[in-house]
Parts: sequence; structure tokens; C-alpha cells
Amino acid sequence: MARRIRWQIVIASLSTLLVALLLGRLALSSASVSSPLAGGSYVEVVVGGPQLPLPLLNDPTSDAVGRDLIVLLYDGLMRIGADGLLEPALAFDYELDASGTSYLFHLRRNVFWHDGQPFSADDVVFTLRTLQVLDQPGEPALAAFWQDLLVDRIDAHTVRVTLNQPLAAFPSLTRVPILPAHLLEGQAPATWASSAYASQLIGTGPYALSELNNDAALLVANPAYFGGRPYIERVELRFAATREAALGALSRGEVTAFGERVQLDQLAPGPVAGVRTRSVPLDEYALLSFNLREAPLDQAALRQALAHGLNKTTMIERALNGVAVALDTPFLPGSWAYNPDLAWHAPDVVTATQLLAAMGYTPDATGQLLRDGQPLSFELLVDGEALRRAAADEIARQWADLGITINVTPVERSELLSRLRAGDFSMALHNWTRLGPDPDPFALWHSSSSLNYAGLQDEQLDRLLQNAHRESELAVRSGDYSAFQARWIELTPSITLYQPLYRFSSDQDLGGSGFDNPEIALSNLMFGPEDRYRTVTRWFTASYREIQGDVR
Repeated sequence: MARRIRWQIVIASLSTLLVALLLGRLALSSASVSSPLAGGSYVEVVVGGPQLPLPLLNDPTSDAVGRDLIVLLYDGLMRIGADGLLEPALAFDYELDASGTSYLFHLRRNVFWHDGQPFSADDVVFTLRTLQVLDQPGEPALAAFWQDLLVDRIDAHTVRVTLNQPLAAFPSLTRVPILPAHLLEGQAPATWASSAYASQLIGTGPYALSELNNDAALLVANPAYFGGRPYIERVELRFAATREAALGALSRGEVTAFGERVQLDQLAPGPVAGVRTRSVPLDEYALLSFNLREAPLDQAALRQALAHGLNKTTMIERALNGVAVALDTPFLPGSWAYNPDLAWHAPDVVTATQLLAAMGYTPDATGQLLRDGQPLSFELLVDGEALRRAAADEIARQWADLGITINVTPVERSELLSRLRAGDFSMALHNWTRLGPDPDPFALWHSSSSLNYAGLQDEQLDRLLQNAHRESELAVRSGDYSAFQARWIELTPSITLYQPLYRFSSDQDLGGSGFDNPEIALSNLMFGPEDRYRTVTRWFTASYREIQGDVR
């Protein structure tokens, strides 16, 4: 009996210990968080190498790796904050005068170039005035905007920029990376790429260039960075010749991360131990433009019928392999101007058919819709980009079920743009890219704009766009843009189709990126692939577990 009791005591004690260990582990995992430690390295593999990683000269659409380096090495007067809104960078503040045309930027005094020289207003004036006279700027539209502005040095830490007329989106255009006047003044921009500076790339950014060769760019944390020294000490961008080589490096654990703009034929990387993959929409979209200048597309009822007859979700799943997300208005989800409560025309063949019938369209024996003996038929222009071409074919398939004939006509991108500008089309599938953190659509939809390819003419929309274009108060602009979206859906001048995705795969140990948290702005919308570095100073690869709250 005594022996039996002793064994029961032993078993009970072991059970109590096991339960305590399990509860302790659960409490520790649920009440502790990973806190960053300074140090460590981050290695990212990228496809290709930098072509021209020089501010003002870099074209982000053709030299993405060069733009990656610029983002890590340089700063602008303003930058995109963690919340997706603009915040001060090299300028700690600015003042806007009563006319809405004069911006007075107050510059930080604790900023130094990577070579130790102090940053000043001279650098800002030098950079912006150089942008105004460049023969071949990397971003021609941006350079054209700055061309007519007055840039004045008030003192060593104050710069005034004077506009011709109020422009609410102007602060977003001051993200131009600032260059060091003391190293480049007196040199023609055409010689920068072959100068000693091209191998130094001295900026004010969170990281400084240590080495740049054909295989990689090596960067080290800037200890004097005004935004605080980054946690990660060393960053390496490793250049791979192909996507396959990059994926191989990721699967072998040779790198910390790999990111890519998702293409039609690119499946996600296969499961890799310790690697997590996330996809985020980019600030661009594909658009089906109607030519409202010609019948019968000048009738809103027909355009609404076409909208009801197109299931974007089916299009993305069936034709685009799910590598995009549906979009309903020209404002992107994740933007401060987007109103999620406004409903686009629900995909509904019955409603579409009823609208068409009310307009006098009836099917013949083959199902083709006719009115006055004429078939309902359109030509749809599209360029050769794989996603847009696949989308065009799926649109034609879906509208054929309504009895509408769509003749998809592939053309070169240059011809497509030429015909859009000339209004020489019935329908065209094209895209708008790099919309940026201020989503002002004035240039795309105001009746006076040459980029209003659809030929939209509406006094209410013009008034809303004009007000929001000039108004600096964000809450007022948001209200105008909400009203714009409601009216735009009603008129249906075009159909916004989808946003492409950026896919980022990284080691589980990488923290602070914001990709994993749906409440973080970066997980909902990226402003170009280089925007993945938005919070790079808070990234970390070394950490410790910190207990927070009560453990019970």
C-alpha cells in the first residue's frame, strides 16, 4: 500500500510539473514580444544591378535596383511616413502662405553628409535648380513640374519655393532626393555617371555606401542619421542575373530576403523552411478606357451595362492567375482618399441584359446583340504586356456572353499611347503607374487635361477636382474625393480593373518591416517597389524576447 501511494505521489508531481511547464510556455509566448537589438546583417538578392543610381538621373521604371540604392542612401525634404502619409525629412517643417503658392521650408540642423560635411540650404537649392535645367531627367514629368518654380535660399537653413498657383499635392513632389552641392557643383550632370562621385554616392540617408561592384552593393548604418541610427548594421544588395538564381539563393538560405513585382507566369516561391512570403498591391492600376466622344459609348446606360457584365474577380482568378487585386475607382484602397463605402456596379448578367434591352438591343439567332440591324461591336486596343493582354481576352470572353463582340487588337505601347492622346480608339486597356502618396487625379479626369483620354466632361467632377487640387486641408480634400468617387461610379467613364502586386519573401528573423501587420499602412499599399524600405531604420535581424504585461 505504501509503495502504491509513493508511485501516485510521483505521478501526480510529474503531471503538475508538466502542466506548469506547458502553462509557463504558453504564457511566455503570449505575453512576450520580440524586441530589436542593434547590429546584425541583412542580405537581399535582387535581379539585375543598378544602371544609374544617381538622383535626378535615375528612371525608376527601368532601373529599379538603382532606385533601391537611392532610397537607402538619400533623403528628400519630405518622405512617406509609416502611416502612409507625408512627413518631414530633411525639412523638419514648412509654412504655407495665405495665397497657397509660397512654401517656406525650415531645414534640420543636425544633418550631415556621409563624408561628414554639414547639410544646408545650398544643397537643396543646387539640387532643385539642377532638376529644372536637366536635358535628360530620369523622371521627365517631375522635372517638367519643377521647371517653372522659383527656388530661393533665404538663409543657411531656410528655402522658399514659389508656385505659379496653389497645388495641394506639392509637398509630395518635394521627395526629390537631395544631392551634395560641395561635391557636384560645377560638374555637368551629363558627366556625373562617369565621375568619382558615381562610385561614392554620398548622401544623407540611413545607410552609407561602403562598396559597389558588379556583384553587390555593401552599405553600413549611418551613425549620425537624423532619424536615428538603423538597428541593422550592414545591408547588402546582392545582384543576381536571373529570377531563378535569386530564388535559388533564397531557398539555400544564402540571403535574408527577395522581393519582386509579380508577373503573370511567376508562381510564388515554393515553401522554404524559415521563410515567409507576403504580397502587397502597388500604387498603379490597369484601366479600361471608353471613348466617350463617340456613340454608343457616350451613353452612361451602356457603360453601366458593360460594368455589370464584367466580373473582375473571375477575370483575375481565371486569366491573371490571381496575381492582382480588383479595383473599383481611381482611388486605391489604403490611400487616405479612398472611400470603401461606395459600391461599384455589382457583376450581374441579368441587370446588364436588362439595361441593354432597355436601350433597344436584342439578340439575333446567334446571340449577337443588334440595334437597328447593327451589331454591338467594339475594338479593344491593348499593348503586349502579359497581364493586360490576358485581361483583354477575358473581358472579350465575358462580354461575348452578353452578345457583344469585342475585337482585341494588340499594338505596340508607343502606338497605344499615340492613339489614346489623339482620341483614336473605342476602347483601350492601359495603365497608370507610380501614383504616389498624394492621389490627386486632376490630370487624369479634369475636362481640361490632355491625359483625360476618355474625354470625360462633367461640371460636377470638374468642380470637385478643382477644389481638391488647390485645397491644402486633408479633411476637406477627402470629402471632395469621396463625392468624386460617387459621381465617377455613376457616370462610369471607364472601368478600373486591378492593381498589380509586389511579393516579398524574407527570413523569419527579419522584424520591423510592417509587412505582417494588416494595421500597418505598408501592408496595404506600396508606393513603388522601393517603398519596401519605408521603415528600414526600424528593421532588425537580432532580437530578444521581452515580457510585457502580467503573466498568469
